[in-house]
Amino acid sequence: MDLQIDLLKLNIVTALEQQHRIQPIALRAATILAERIEQHLAAGAAPRAIDAMVAPALTVDMNRTSDNDAADSIADALFTALLLKLET
Repeated sequence: MDLQIDLLKLNIVTALEQQHRIQPIALRAATILAERIEQHLAAGAAPRAIDAMVAPALTVDMNRTSDNDAADSIADALFTALLLKLET
């Protein structure tokens, strides 16, 4: 399955002096998302083309969230939106 993310819009709280964390978190979220998609397909789901999807707004408080937890939350939101789109 090919997945192209044209726009990933994050609402990040208190990122002052923590900007260096944002790119690694986004990259980790993409990796987690890819792993979940692979697991979903391995479980027997048929790949299907979709034109676009929108994930719900997600706020990440950089002072209270680890990089792994932030990446996991982002991946969860994206995977949930993807599953909802595939079901319609």
